[in-house]
Amino acid sequence: MKPVMMGQDLSNHLYWDTLQKEQLYAIAPLGRIEGEVTVMSGEFFVSQVNANGLEEVSSSSSIHSPFAVYAYVRNWKAIEWKGTITSEEQLQQVIEQVAKEHGLDTEEAFPFRVIAEFKQINYHIISKPADEETHNHELHNKAKKQFVTKDVRGELLGFFSKHHEGVFTHRRHWIHTHFVAENKQQTGHVESFRTKWKVVIFLPMIEK
Repeated sequence: MKPVMMGQDLSNHLYWDTLQKEQLYAIAPLGRIEGEVTVMSGEFFVSQVNANGLEEVSSSSSIHSPFAVYAYVRNWKAIEWKGTITSEEQLQQVIEQVAKEHGLDTEEAFPFRVIAEFKQINYHIISKPADEETHNHELHNKAKKQFVTKDVRGELLGFFSKHHEGVFTHRRHWIHTHFVAENKQQTGHVESFRTKWKVVIFLPMIEK
């Protein structure tokens, strides 16, 4: 992530059509940071912003990314969380707590999912102008196109790690999270959100 954010290397390092799709879960920016990529159990959700500023979602896996984080998960353990979650910071705390309670080593990186009814969710789609050759933190933030949706059911896919800041999480963050609406027409990088009461958290099942 760091070389991309600093504009040092926007080239493609991952060609998605070379990966096995079965049981694949992943999040990434689209090539040349012109969109967002989310993969749920091998199903691709690629979001971009069209010339009218509207979101468009496709399902192609013949795409590239400058960086990504992904995992193969055969089975998930569902855990009911009674209460609302009102921020990514709180979600990070909840994921760490629940993971410890269910035997995951929180010193190791792992994916997680959250299915919930959201009162509101704010997300962005990175959309760097095609004619913009340079890149830096300021241009990166400028390229984020913001979207808001309310009273929507959907799913979060995230990756937790205490040791990958600048690799696949942002500075001072231990999670990187994407959102996919139940209608599959709204998806992107999570900015902020508030769930309704009760959510279901999914953690990778420990294989014995």
